[in-house]
Amino acid sequence: MPDGLAIAMPRTEEITEVVTGLAGAGVIGLAEGVVIKFAPGLGALQPVITWGTLLAVPLIGAAGALFTRGILRGLFQGVADGGMGVLGYSLPALIAPYLPAGAGGQPGGQGQKQLGGGSGVKQLPAGPSFAPQRAQAQARAGLEF
Repeated sequence: MPDGLAIAMPRTEEITEVVTGLAGAGVIGLAEGVVIKFAPGLGALQPVITWGTLLAVPLIGAAGALFTRGILRGLFQGVADGGMGVLGYSLPALIAPYLPAGAGGQPGGQGQKQLGGGSGVKQLPAGPSFAPQRAQAQARAGLEF
């Protein structure tokens, strides 16, 4: 057990595994980003392409990592990790349209309602609109020499 917790210089195999994992994650992240970016131009196929890419890539990466060894295992592990990262990043924006409307009528309670003029809305007087501008206008009037 103490050997598993030891801190030592990494061996060539460990460095290779980390580098191939990072390469797999980087390449698949870039590829998924491009597919998701251009999916809206496909019209009716957009949801199928977007969800299919986001769900299939981590599954393929995990299956490849489970059934291979060596450098390929590290590469597939990186693909699975990168795919899950892109899925986690994209998921809130993708499920927002399916959430019930909250305050303000926006999906998921996002945004604010516009207030119209009425008895509950304070109207600002004419002239400088912000407090600092009003203070400057009043200060100039009293400091003339």
